Amino acid sequence: MSERSFQVVVIGGGHAGVEAAWAAANLLRTEKSVAIVTIDPSKIGVMSCNPAIGGLAKGQLVREIDALGGVMGLATDATGIQFKVLNTSKGQAVRGPRAQCDKHAYAESVQAMIASRPEIEVLRGTVDELIVSGGSIRGVVVAGQKIEARAVVLTTGTFMRALMHTGESKVEGGRYGEASAVGISATLRSLGFELGRLKTGTPPRLKQSTIRWDELDIARGDQHPTPFSDLTLAGAGGRHAALVPAPSIARFPVLEQINCRQTRTTAESHELIRANLHRAPMYSGQIESVGPRYCPSIEDKVVRFAERETHGVFLEPESLRDDWIYCNGISTSLPADVQDKIVRSMPGCEQAEIYRYGYAVEYDMVRPHQIAATGMTRVVEGLFLAGQINGTSGYEEAAAQGLVAGLNAALRTLEREPFTFGRDQAYIGVLMDDLVTKTPVEPYRMFTSRAEHRLILRADNSADRLTPIARELGLLSGELGERRWERHQARAASIRAVDSRIDRLTVDGERLSKLVRMPEFDSTRLMEAMAGEPEFDGVPYEVWETVFAERRYAPYIDRARNDIRRGQEMERRRLPDRIDYHALTPLRTEARAALSRFRPETFGQASRLEGITPADVTLLAVLVQRYQQPPTARADGVNT
Repeated sequence: MSERSFQVVVIGGGHAGVEAAWAAANLLRTEKSVAIVTIDPSKIGVMSCNPAIGGLAKGQLVREIDALGGVMGLATDATGIQFKVLNTSKGQAVRGPRAQCDKHAYAESVQAMIASRPEIEVLRGTVDELIVSGGSIRGVVVAGQKIEARAVVLTTGTFMRALMHTGESKVEGGRYGEASAVGISATLRSLGFELGRLKTGTPPRLKQSTIRWDELDIARGDQHPTPFSDLTLAGAGGRHAALVPAPSIARFPVLEQINCRQTRTTAESHELIRANLHRAPMYSGQIESVGPRYCPSIEDKVVRFAERETHGVFLEPESLRDDWIYCNGISTSLPADVQDKIVRSMPGCEQAEIYRYGYAVEYDMVRPHQIAATGMTRVVEGLFLAGQINGTSGYEEAAAQGLVAGLNAALRTLEREPFTFGRDQAYIGVLMDDLVTKTPVEPYRMFTSRAEHRLILRADNSADRLTPIARELGLLSGELGERRWERHQARAASIRAVDSRIDRLTVDGERLSKLVRMPEFDSTRLMEAMAGEPEFDGVPYEVWETVFAERRYAPYIDRARNDIRRGQEMERRRLPDRIDYHALTPLRTEARAALSRFRPETFGQASRLEGITPADVTLLAVLVQRYQQPPTARADGVNT
């Protein structure tokens, strides 16, 4: 058997795999130190469902990935065909940038970025075996070739023992036209992993020329688009000042901008669905796994919200190169003949033709209580999991996990301490913490409501929070990294200058520092109030937004930061690695079971476990203190 060697091997070329390989390359910085193993290299970066990036909370994740030197924000800015910030009528803490992308251009952009890195080599093939010795990963076997590695990142997406359903029809595969990964599930089980099974789905795609497109309500993007990446050059004539450009992005937006359209289901649609529920895999018993609650199929919507007579459906172009339309809102696995009738019951779609029918996918996942917040498994050292294999849903959640796993895989090979993001530092920290403290019964999706510190974790200040951390960790490498750091320093200087001047200015006799907290005041008015100050000419609009948000919500932000400081000692206080929780008999049985199952790393994680009460955490602190005393001094059954 021939052999090769890499420092980090990434299995899978989806959004998690791309970010994992990119982050590892940023740290390792040596030629061919990272391998991406994928069945088909032309599928790297493919958007298998809606070619959209971001949204509520998801947009914050993408901004954080960008602040940490990742790929997704840059690829989105280079290929977006409609940009829109959601929730603009509400406060900045819950706003979310979103972009509809050209699916072909997006994959090409990601592949070009991967190809530009001499540190990354793409290997075609499937993984036949994980090489494990002494409880640690040693490499993988790909198409009969042994590949040694000190760390392996597994990002299988929806492909593990995957089965696609359309009505009564079942086909093996994790994505249309792509095979299932059958052997890896058995391999993981043999290593001692507990697996689960989840379901996701996708809607039909329509032929645009068969839709009465111009008769439908327009769903517009923003007049002045907001980029995801701090490296993107803002558009001429827009409200944004020029930022440091990324390679291949000479202007923003780069591609022609489009409008989407909106239609709806009808009473006829719902009657068709009710009449055919016995043919729907979710209701016939053909599928037993659980799908995403917050992105339900149209069958689920009709059953769960029986009082509703209609549901909105957005018709979103998938590319400038073809006329495929994504039906956002009617994910379904009903039979093809029923899908035809449902689509044609919607206004504007009476003559619509379906290019590809919707389908559901069942797939295996690894219960994420078996990983740490670094992404490394507790069962096999050096083996990292990222993406839908951990029970999550969405490109953005997958990419965020990939970055964390790739970062920590590289840190391990460099014999450096692992790194975890706190819940008070990033949505990425919330995501990873939620995964390791809760058992997902459905695909996990990020929401702003999951982040208790969301007033601090805003999209607009992602770089302020995380780019210094990225530089300290070594994630800002090469020319891109230097440009990002220069951009960060320039932005920080502008923020300091604008903020310090606010306390010294008045407008119509009122102190500006008081006006910024008035309900009718906004970031545009702040910028206008300081327009007479020459030194602020050309300050990017994003700076004004951040300064305004920090000033407007200052009392609440100060309170949140004080709460964080008070809780940091308990949040970061580590629990012993090998403690036998079952031996801590003073604890309730339910608490001991939860602690033994999840093996929390800190008291903060322990406090968020299912079945753990504040009283349990207080008692645990006492028992752990006794546990850590010399054996002769231990008592109450904890000297194990």
